[in-house]
Amino acid sequence: MSRASKFALVSSIVTTTTIVWGVHYLQRQERENMYKGVQRDDARQVERKQRMADLERNRQREQNLLEIQPIEMV
Repeated sequence: MSRASKFALVSSIVTTTTIVWGVHYLQRQERENMYKGVQRDDARQVERKQRMADLERNRQREQNLLEIQPIEMV
């Protein structure tokens, strides 16, 4: 095998390996970014549930206070 053909073979193997590794790396990065979106959605849902619970508590407090001391609206 000539030196040129060995060089061509090695360079094609290195290039192919680099391309395959690069594609896998990009796929892994995209998957992690997509999962971060899921985590953000979960955090938003938890925060929304907490805010709804706070709102319900505040409404209940308002009702209790209105029972104690009614307010006349003019």
